[in-house]
Amino acid sequence: MAEPLNAIELEIFDFGEDDWVHFMTIMGIIEEAHGVVPPKDESVAEALTVVLSLCARGYARLGRYTNPTSFVPWPETGDALRDRLEREVKNPPPGESHESNLMYIMLDILPAGFEARGLQPM
Repeated sequence: MAEPLNAIELEIFDFGEDDWVHFMTIMGIIEEAHGVVPPKDESVAEALTVVLSLCARGYARLGRYTNPTSFVPWPETGDALRDRLEREVKNPPPGESHESNLMYIMLDILPAGFEARGLQPM
């Protein structure tokens, strides 16, 4: 049986049902779940942990939205994915603000993720 999803992961999956989920949206889901807006670096750190866990479990993949190609998934996994995500979060592309950078880093929920969500007790 699939590993149970927590409330934050379930809400991320709800957002990802019809589209990719912006990294900044994931930060907002976490902040709302805690009922407080922590310092930005804490929000980023917790969002990193959540998305990397979903990717490690095969439920999602990370990538970036780029014009004109749309969503471009990153091929890295494990430590290489963590390193890339940390680098991408800290270093927006030239001419892009930190906030828009967090909008263009996205999580794509995979069929295995939706299957795991469907197996959750109600």
